[in-house]
Amino acid sequence: MIKQGVVLISTLFIVMIMSMITIQISKSFFISIQRDAYLDFKNYTLHLLLSSETQAINSIKKQIIISKNKLTKEDPILKQSYFFSNDFETVQVDVSDASNCFNLNNIFKKNGDEFEIIENNRKWLERLLRLEDLDELVIESFVDQLIDWVDSNNQPLNFGVENYFYIGPLSDINQFTPKRLLVSVSEIKNFPIMDQLSFEDITKNLCVLPGSSNQIININTLNPEHTKLIASFFNIDNLQLIESQILEIPKNGYDSTNEFIINFNQIDSSQSQLLSLNSNTFFIKSKIYNKIFTNELESLVVLDISNSAKVLNRNFIF
Repeated sequence: MIKQGVVLISTLFIVMIMSMITIQISKSFFISIQRDAYLDFKNYTLHLLLSSETQAINSIKKQIIISKNKLTKEDPILKQSYFFSNDFETVQVDVSDASNCFNLNNIFKKNGDEFEIIENNRKWLERLLRLEDLDELVIESFVDQLIDWVDSNNQPLNFGVENYFYIGPLSDINQFTPKRLLVSVSEIKNFPIMDQLSFEDITKNLCVLPGSSNQIININTLNPEHTKLIASFFNIDNLQLIESQILEIPKNGYDSTNEFIINFNQIDSSQSQLLSLNSNTFFIKSKIYNKIFTNELESLVVLDISNSAKVLNRNFIF
């Protein structure tokens, strides 16, 4: 009887072990299937988001042709959302004008292997930061650190920093400034002065066109959020005046930049060339969703003179 009991217990123990192994294998197999299904679904949504981006770019190019080089806030491409649906999900696409901000790269001009500073644009940036109620020392530090981040030399400006100055000369870590134009506005988080500033607050009117110093302001798509940007451009401290002029922009837009300029102080010709009736940079936000999930694609797109499009940046949110 004792031997039979031992055999029975041994058999039950073996059955229990085998059951546990089977369960574990089943779990691993199920997880593997889930992982494969997720990857397939992710690829599927990625394809849909990229397709929606292409459709949006084509719509922008058509709108630019239809509007005869004048884009306003009332144009359908900017005013309405686009929806594409099937039995399983919905794709929503929104397009906004990405021109009306200060491109931090625009204070630089490439001259051979060196970057020259465009003083008018530098002063514009300083005025803009001043309207954000920043101290003069903070403003000078931010601008100097921006220049040192881009310039090709290793000599820091008065309030700038170069290479190991970011972490201290005694550090074993070799850290260097990139010596190129910015590729993302988030790069300014590396500036030591940002410890004293709010990234969200300081970047309300700032942006970066990756690797590009191009800058235009489309006066026909301005809104009150751009008041400080325009006030600093014209070097006017009266924000109420600027906002009132922005609100009075005709719904069908201006036909000449001079119609807008005459409301303010005269500016030199080099600055007036930054004002436009049209846009060449757009922000496209594509979202695919149903009751269970939401995935997004944010794209920064620029059009050249021939109306050809180039995607400068993509940000997938899964």
